[in-house]
Amino acid sequence: MRDIFYTIVIVWLVYKIWQAFSPSSQKNPNQKRDGDVTVHNYSPDKKSNDKGEYVDYEEIKD
Repeated sequence: MRDIFYTIVIVWLVYKIWQAFSPSSQKNPNQKRDGDVTVHNYSPDKKSNDKGEYVDYEEIKD
């Protein structure tokens, strides 16, 4: 009975140590790793009628 208890305790300790050193356990969730991609979608204000500034251009042919 004691052997079973010790085995369970050792397995639990190994699991906790592995969990503490695994790369998936991040202390700061806002911390970014190399290669992470973040997409921010900002929807324009629907009340605004500002469509930008018109820029006149002249086509140049070679």
